[in-house]
Amino acid sequence: MSTVRVFGGDSGDFVSGKLLVWSALNALRPCKECPCDEVDLTELHHARPYTAAAIAALGVLADGRARLSLPSTQDARDFVVRSGLLNYFVCDEASHLSQSPRNVPVQHLARVDSTFADRISRAWEAEFGGLPAGLRPILAGHLDEIMLNALSHAESAIGCIVAAQVYPTLRCVELAILDLGQTIRGHLTKNPLHKSIGDDAQAILRATEEGVSGTPEGQVNRLGDPNSGVGLYELRHYCECGGGEMTIVSGAAMVTFGRSAHPVTGEFAGGFPDCLVSVRFRVDGA
Repeated sequence: MSTVRVFGGDSGDFVSGKLLVWSALNALRPCKECPCDEVDLTELHHARPYTAAAIAALGVLADGRARLSLPSTQDARDFVVRSGLLNYFVCDEASHLSQSPRNVPVQHLARVDSTFADRISRAWEAEFGGLPAGLRPILAGHLDEIMLNALSHAESAIGCIVAAQVYPTLRCVELAILDLGQTIRGHLTKNPLHKSIGDDAQAILRATEEGVSGTPEGQVNRLGDPNSGVGLYELRHYCECGGGEMTIVSGAAMVTFGRSAHPVTGEFAGGFPDCLVSVRFRVDGA
């Protein structure tokens, strides 16, 4: 029996690269080839939406047949339940665990789900009485664009995984969109206009320029539609203008926008053959 162990406590950030649950992302590569029989979370202490998305993907890759061993601490157990991760595994320990409105259950999508932003709004309303009026359409528009990018460009056999959580103390909403298809560089270099892209960091930066990730003129994406390629560009602009922070992890690179005046690049040790977009929307920045 093959077991994947997801461990650690995520209280860091992508810029520093410290205290991130790398084990969740690193497990995806081998499980794409040979799905696991069990996911062991007993040593997982704290997690964020990108971790929930990666764990859900492990369950999806195993067609829901993998067993799930829950974290040993109550807070981490609650996170697993609130994130809806039990829906993707076989687990016998679920019935007595607590619930909370702060998490939005992880969704496995084969098409854009325009109701996901509504679920985030309801989660925030449970804490504070509703999102600021200007943030709801911004959140919905950007989320739909990121989901469309993942579904149309990634060539992922399982679609994409979307997760979210409300952080009342930080006054932010955090989203993660994960696909298991190809790197951004792999997608862009199929277009002759971008064949010269030399590395993954450059590919991520180029993908956030206006129109770069769109379909070539006269062509359509795998969903049968033309794509303008403005989704990541507009979200980068929004974050860099003070509305939040976005990190894109793909291949051997990760790039964060909105943390400082210029994008901050880092390395993903061992490489990540897929794409993860993690975004924090500042609620007070609407």
